[in-house]
Amino acid sequence: MFFIDTADIDYIKSLWDKLSNDIPSKLLSGVTTNPNAFSKINANSIDTWQNNTFDLCSLVSEIRGDNLGVVFVQVPNSNISKEKALEWIKLAKTWGDGKTKIGIKIPPFVSMLELNENFKNELELNVTGVADCSTALRAFSYGVRYVSIIPGRMEEKGIDAKSQIAYVNQRKSDDCEIITGSMRTIEGLKWACSYNTVPTIGTRVWDQVNSQLSNSQLLEILESKENLNEIKFSPQIDEKMTALSADFFEQMDLLGKDVYEEFCDK
Repeated sequence: MFFIDTADIDYIKSLWDKLSNDIPSKLLSGVTTNPNAFSKINANSIDTWQNNTFDLCSLVSEIRGDNLGVVFVQVPNSNISKEKALEWIKLAKTWGDGKTKIGIKIPPFVSMLELNENFKNELELNVTGVADCSTALRAFSYGVRYVSIIPGRMEEKGIDAKSQIAYVNQRKSDDCEIITGSMRTIEGLKWACSYNTVPTIGTRVWDQVNSQLSNSQLLEILESKENLNEIKFSPQIDEKMTALSADFFEQMDLLGKDVYEEFCDK
């Protein structure tokens, strides 16, 4: 299974034209977006987020041919109050096409994790921007389906993402999934798949895949799994990890500023 990590409709259509003959459509779980993804297509208002999300849902429904896909939309500010987050979720839930579901990406803060009790039977919550195993395990303890860890960004800072993800994998329940994002290379995609995670693959890696791999080689990567050795004690967690998550949300908050201000003024 994998997600496509972009809000660019034309890019996804072109990509799927290349993949569709060899990659089973049901392997596509859906699409992930965030304020950064929307800003790259000049979507900086609630209306443009809504319209683009509807189109993404329609495209996922067309590709999969069922109603089991999901398109994730992030809350526009990590410091949003629980009350405003509830309003945001109720608004964003209306953006789908009636088939593909809307999921919501939230920061790993307790007030946001508590939202799972409100919506666990209605939509999927995806806890994003996680850079350490402890935060991931806390998020899973609230019953969320997905936690997104950011190994590409972690490795750029010299953080051992593999040990963090392996440790989480040994504790999470079978109905929970680790999403791995922000990958920079095909090698990163390979180990993310082999570590039994669900990769969300952005255009940087897709461009490498298209130029370097056949569809059959990609399928082999997506279906690869590795038997991970037990990690007896938690890997080290340090300030670089929390700083990385803080930087992630600072970037997203800046890129979501216009939408958040418009939403608060409604």
